[in-house]
Amino acid sequence: MPYLIYALDHEDMDTKREEIRNAHREHLRSVGKKLLASGALLAEDGKTVIGGISLLDTDDYDAAKRFAFDDPYQKENIRKETKILKWRKRWWEGEFLSL
Repeated sequence: MPYLIYALDHEDMDTKREEIRNAHREHLRSVGKKLLASGALLAEDGKTVIGGISLLDTDDYDAAKRFAFDDPYQKENIRKETKILKWRKRWWEGEFLSL
């Protein structure tokens, strides 16, 4: 069962985030197909990045935690808050998925 990694950033991190974006993307690539999805959280203006979400296919909480806290955005103190939550897919593309 995958883990959802929900991260909120400190304010005014645009410049610092841009400086290390390539390192962040390499970190995402490092787990290959285990990374089911990832993307930025945006403010209501639809442009300002306020954090990010990743969905990591692992049953190992420690692996999810390492992935989250080894992220260059985390290491460079861009992240203000990070939550690691177990996730179960029940709806997909408008359909309920039975167990």
